[in-house]
Amino acid sequence: MVKFGIIGAGKIAHQFTKALLGINEYLYAVASRDLGRAMEFAQIYDIEKYYGSYEELLKDPEVQCVYIATPMSEHYKNMLDCLYAGKHVICEKTFTLNYKEAKIVCNLAKEKGLFLMEAMWTRFLPTIQEVQKVINEGMIGDIVQIESFINLRLDLPLESRIFSKALGGGALLDVGVYPINIANLFLGIPDSFDTEVKFAKTGVDSEEKITYFYPHSHATLYASVINNDKKDTYIYGTKGYVHIPGFWSTETAIVFNNHHKIIKEIEHKHIVNGMEYEIFEAVKCIKKKLIESPIMPHKTTLDIMRQMDEIRKSWDLVYPTEL
Repeated sequence: MVKFGIIGAGKIAHQFTKALLGINEYLYAVASRDLGRAMEFAQIYDIEKYYGSYEELLKDPEVQCVYIATPMSEHYKNMLDCLYAGKHVICEKTFTLNYKEAKIVCNLAKEKGLFLMEAMWTRFLPTIQEVQKVINEGMIGDIVQIESFINLRLDLPLESRIFSKALGGGALLDVGVYPINIANLFLGIPDSFDTEVKFAKTGVDSEEKITYFYPHSHATLYASVINNDKKDTYIYGTKGYVHIPGFWSTETAIVFNNHHKIIKEIEHKHIVNGMEYEIFEAVKCIKKKLIESPIMPHKTTLDIMRQMDEIRKSWDLVYPTEL
């Protein structure tokens, strides 16, 4: 059994922990820069060890794999520290602030022979994997268009992480990465792109429409942290289309023909909350001594980081802490 440690004790760490324990994996330790917060987290989940610094957790020889649940601006340093300490790594999305940071981390994982994976949980969901199978089998023909919406109004003050340039805030890296992953999963790397963007007073993006162009298709991707509108993905083909509600955490999808008649319903209920599937994959890969997941390989993470760099460059949006 793989012994997990978690660094960061915020909301996403709680979700990951529930998934981990819900499938009977071993959560051995948690670390927070606030010792009291780490202790409280450990008490809630009956975790054996808790630490008031990330460094202490990384010195613990019992920890084999670390899940990084810190702000995005810290991911780069956290991952390097974990890898230098000889730990396997699952890092919450978005992986790093930019391609350069991501490339350095991936190279180090290869050098050290350690498993490294971005926790892009959507790609591991059974429903998404079955949608891939349906499309690959030609049920909707050739894809001509994708529309993917993630509108999550967070109702947070401008002082919060999501609106902070210093912490890598903004809609693109926080939620836009989901529809971008959908476009890459089903259509690959785009030939070109166009965008429309709104900025918060802090200078980060709060809402955007991104259009990816391909030789025979296109993808229109919407992301917002100030709007609470659509949250679905539609994949249109020459013979039909797929509707995926709440696509990033979905349990269901519906396949239609061109006459809007349902031809297949897909449903895979989560065992816990959906995060368990990325954990299954990580454990399997670590046991096989792989350094990357075939479902979410390093190249995919790097391709998407490069695309987001190009999008931010078109907006003149630079994070003060990025390499």
